[in-house]
Amino acid sequence: MISRKPKRGRLFFALAFAAAALGGGAGAGFSVLYDFPELEYLRNYRPSTITRIYARDGRLIAELYQERRTPIPLSRIPARVRQAFLAIEDARFYKHPGVSTRDIVRAFVRNLRARRLVQGGSTITQQLAKVLFLTPERTLKRKIREALLALEIERRFTKDEILEFYLNQIYLGSGAYGVEAAARGYFGKTTGQLTLVEAATIAGLPKAPSRFNPRTHPQRARTRRLLVLRRMREVGFITPGQEAAAAEEPLRLVPRAVNVPPELGYFVERIRRRLGRRYGAALYRSGLSIHTTLDIDLQKSVHNALLKGIEEINRRRGFLPLGRKRRRRPRLGDRYQLRIADLKPGTVHGAVGGYEISLDLPGRIDQRLLREGDLILGRVIQIDHAGKTMRLDWQDTVQGAAVAFNPRTGALLALTGGTNYRRFQYNRATQAKRSPGSAFKPVIMATALSMGYTPALILMDSPFVRRMPGTPKDWKPRNYTNKFYGPVTMRRALVKSLNLATIKLLDQIKPASVVVFARRLGIRSPLQPYLSLALGAFEISPFDFTAAYIPFAADGIQARPYATVKITDRAQRVLEINVTQNHRAVPPEVAFQVRSLLRGVVTSGTARRALKLPGFAAGKTGTTNEYRDAWFIGFTDDLILGVWVGRDDNKQMGYRAAGGTAALPIWVNIMKTWMARRSAPLPSAKPSGVALVRIDERTGLLPSPECPGKTLTEAFVRGTEPTERCRKRRAGEEVFGG
Repeated sequence: MISRKPKRGRLFFALAFAAAALGGGAGAGFSVLYDFPELEYLRNYRPSTITRIYARDGRLIAELYQERRTPIPLSRIPARVRQAFLAIEDARFYKHPGVSTRDIVRAFVRNLRARRLVQGGSTITQQLAKVLFLTPERTLKRKIREALLALEIERRFTKDEILEFYLNQIYLGSGAYGVEAAARGYFGKTTGQLTLVEAATIAGLPKAPSRFNPRTHPQRARTRRLLVLRRMREVGFITPGQEAAAAEEPLRLVPRAVNVPPELGYFVERIRRRLGRRYGAALYRSGLSIHTTLDIDLQKSVHNALLKGIEEINRRRGFLPLGRKRRRRPRLGDRYQLRIADLKPGTVHGAVGGYEISLDLPGRIDQRLLREGDLILGRVIQIDHAGKTMRLDWQDTVQGAAVAFNPRTGALLALTGGTNYRRFQYNRATQAKRSPGSAFKPVIMATALSMGYTPALILMDSPFVRRMPGTPKDWKPRNYTNKFYGPVTMRRALVKSLNLATIKLLDQIKPASVVVFARRLGIRSPLQPYLSLALGAFEISPFDFTAAYIPFAADGIQARPYATVKITDRAQRVLEINVTQNHRAVPPEVAFQVRSLLRGVVTSGTARRALKLPGFAAGKTGTTNEYRDAWFIGFTDDLILGVWVGRDDNKQMGYRAAGGTAALPIWVNIMKTWMARRSAPLPSAKPSGVALVRIDERTGLLPSPECPGKTLTEAFVRGTEPTERCRKRRAGEEVFGG
């Protein structure tokens, strides 16, 4: 018979050692009481919570947080969830005073037998004390302070209050703090909707959230879940039948939530940056509700149209989709748009048409920002037709930006600053400074109209040579078509985007007057009072330039752009509220005339592609030298939309990528979607100070039988209408207005 005395002796020794440790700990505790944290703030404890950003229709679009947490009262946490945590973490929670001597001794004995740390003796109250006040270091001093803190917490708060603190504070993996955030993150449910198996899964996480994460370690999570269910049965929370049923129930996780959908990234980042300067760290932990002006459906159509448009631009540049059937075999120099099928260190791979493709990434590309399915561009530098393989080198893509406002209120309805926010966090809509080119011509025309000129003014489109200040050579600008059009009306100069006629108009009214007028439109970019302003020779962001067109679409009223309607704190107290702020920037008669001129760009000018839209549309194309920038800024009665396309390195796009062929198609696709779902807007009314007069299109004078050409209805400020009729002086010579 084997004697049991040695085992009893070891147990006695362990108990004696534990008692001595407790006694020593209690004594040592008095030496650290002076460093005791202030616990009173728990009375008004406000854990870090999620700030939520909403669209104008109330839909959630993004969450900002340091700790993703949604605090809920204990009354909303069902018994099965509380019991799951109690069973695995602290079954005697409602019986001990904050520190469980029995659990400490049991854990000490188990650890001593295993000769390693296999079980802890911390209660839920001790865990809460550690999370809130202490560091995770494993030292005797820290454990003593933890126990003393737990005793003090228990003295000041009820058990239910402590459990509520704990269940809202504990980290549960995948960025989720507290049971409500975990329930939504893993299962797409509220805590009150969790099943027994789901509650057991979450309750198994506090010990090691990463190790037992059901997404990354499903087998470990299952083993831990079964342990939680067994403990619930052992302490009497569930029956053996419930345990067995839950053990066999499959676990259904929801896909990992994307904090910000790709189509919303640029808009949310603008909100985050602007409010971050105002609220600082509170933006991420104070549970703010930010109600914005964003129209989600419009934003999605803007995003999709930009992607489609950029892909088409790249196709015209010579980058063909690999999926397209070709009549010949691939050869060196061919350029392709490639969807990434596989990522390896320094290389991306794809396969199509029987060829395996590899592309080495240049050092400037951060591979961590690439994903399978991303569209990239490459040029063939090596082919093995026998082995059916090709190697490509990286080519930079064209990029774009789009901004949409409500012209009557200034509300920002949509904004995108590129094709892929994850890869390109540079927001071209607000951060890029690009030359507007011919899209600036309406500002020059509006300046002239405000000075008493009329749309029927005759300008001479002919060669122009001028020595510009500070330059060694003569300046010899030219038209896009390299042609001269002779005498033309102001309308025709704008409709056909004639550079030379516009330069001569600017020379008459003086560049300094245009600078002053541009400031009234809200343009704050540096503007030099030179004739090159006629070509848009300065830099401005797509956001600011689109906003400058608002008065042309809104009867001369400039509405200040804004993106947030209201911000409230977690108690629903209003912190700030924004309303429309506007002022008269342009006389209504001038705004109506510019609107009419810009409509002409659509009906008979460089933007005829927009005629397919089922309603009123007006706007202006813009193209810069060597096709570096392409613009279209246009509006309907209820939406103003600006689109810019170009390359980040400011190199030419090629293939004659003008505003009418690169930016306008994207604009039209967005507007098609917008017009299809909107209610009919109220048309802009003609100001009483405007007279509509039928004139000869070529001469700008009243029609007559002597000039049987085309006529049109032109808008004049009353008192400036033409009174002379067109007539011929000599054979082939017509009289023009002035």
